Amino acid sequence: MNAPERPDRVEHRMERTYELAATPDEVWEAIATADGISSWMVPTRLEPRIGGEVSFDLGGPTSTGVVTEYTPNERFAYEEPWPIGDRPEDLPPEMAQWFDTIGVPLSEVSEGLHHVSPIATEFLIEAVSGGTCVVRVVTSAYGTGADWENEFFDQMAIDLVPILDRLATRFPVAAR
Repeated sequence: MNAPERPDRVEHRMERTYELAATPDEVWEAIATADGISSWMVPTRLEPRIGGEVSFDLGGPTSTGVVTEYTPNERFAYEEPWPIGDRPEDLPPEMAQWFDTIGVPLSEVSEGLHHVSPIATEFLIEAVSGGTCVVRVVTSAYGTGADWENEFFDQMAIDLVPILDRLATRFPVAAR
């Protein structure tokens, strides 16, 4: 993702690194194909090319983004809009309820959406000795640092960690 255009922009960032007992080819198959992603994350549709669509079925709402990098066995990246909706009435009921529990009016969220960048996620694969790979996953976005942004991104990161951990369990590394 490009650097923010305004100096008052705040970066939201979550990063995880995993050592996996797999080749770059095996990891690529798991992180950059629809069947691979669907096997550990959520049901996914993917056009495997830069500019292609990636769509995640979240069990009700669907998050649809665009592939921004597709370098086999090295780097897979995509951007998605914040899964909030442009208008308060577009929010799924469970999302509206969540904002209510943290005390944020939906009008404030809707007004702030034009200040946030898409949520960017990238997977970087690096082969290491002994038939293993290191995979680094970075999810980030830029915004104003509003309380709702911070709470939303923090909760999203908390929810994402066990999902990413499922990827690691597919290729466990033996204790050394």
